[in-house]
Amino acid sequence: MSTIDWTTVRNAATGGLIIIVPGAFLSRLVFNNGPQAVVWLFLLTVLGGFGIAGYLAGRLRSDTPIIHGSVSAVAAFAVAQLLGIVTSIVRGDSISWIVIPLTALIAALFGVAGSLLAEVVHRRTIRVS
Repeated sequence: MSTIDWTTVRNAATGGLIIIVPGAFLSRLVFNNGPQAVVWLFLLTVLGGFGIAGYLAGRLRSDTPIIHGSVSAVAAFAVAQLLGIVTSIVRGDSISWIVIPLTALIAALFGVAGSLLAEVVHRRTIRVS
């Protein structure tokens, strides 16, 4: 049984948050009065950030990419969600509590996908060498 390398999780989650936080913030700004296509663009940016967190974790820990990719993406989600909850409370907006665990699962899924991509890249690099 492998243990989780929390330094890897922290570093990969931070890499994902560099994409996730601005994407979520901009999405929040245009959500009520922006065109629907722009909202989808920012949603894809946030999901891509979860994938990047997984990819970075997979690159940093090629021995256990899936575990570290999913944990890193969920860690990035937790930080981003906490910022979102605080922002909603400050703005007086309602919080949809049922969406939070479902979004965490989506974050984990994109983290796994990113880590699998990192594993494929790693294997191709080994084969070429």
